[in-house]
Amino acid sequence: MSLDAAKPAILFPGQGAQTPGMGTWLCAEYSIANELFGEAADVLGYDLKSLCADGPAEKLNETVHSQPALFVVGVAAARVHDDLNPELAKKIVAAAGLSLGEYTAVCYAGGVSFADGLKLVQKRGEAMQACADATESGMASVLGLDLEKLTAVCEECRSGDEILQPANLLCPGNIAVSGHRSALERLEPAASAAGAMKVVPLSVAGAFHTPIMDGAV
Repeated sequence: MSLDAAKPAILFPGQGAQTPGMGTWLCAEYSIANELFGEAADVLGYDLKSLCADGPAEKLNETVHSQPALFVVGVAAARVHDDLNPELAKKIVAAAGLSLGEYTAVCYAGGVSFADGLKLVQKRGEAMQACADATESGMASVLGLDLEKLTAVCEECRSGDEILQPANLLCPGNIAVSGHRSALERLEPAASAAGAMKVVPLSVAGAFHTPIMDGAV
């Protein structure tokens, strides 16, 4: 299959992609990134740049912090890219993102201002953090199983009213599942027995994309 280089798209990551040090190189090299982090500090009421640069990872991984961090770094990276590649930027025909990345994509596409998008993401993070704090839950990526087999594994791992379900179809052979922590603890042996290559816990605070997040809605 050939790709049409005349119609590029830009994609933004969701929660779990955060890591200490993110954005540091952008801020060191490009003033536009520094300016966005300065505006972000005014909106959020804390120094996001220092948190992204230095962590600690435990604090950066908290939903209330990781969502604004990914949004700001994503917008900054995209704007730097466009400044460096103006002709290519003119050709971009679509923007998309996974979960939190959808907000970054809407901002990049001009659907919402940076400040308003960041305020939305901050509120979203606060609401989802509250749900995560109320229920022991999380997510994991399962490598090597198709959706049908993984759905059956999730059913096997659930007990009583527990939730465990496929949440994100990341790519063929890589599906994220989401649910109660107790059910997730049963996932690795059950998935391995079903033929999975690996189960990777995700750095997220709760069971996103499940009814456990209904309170955030």
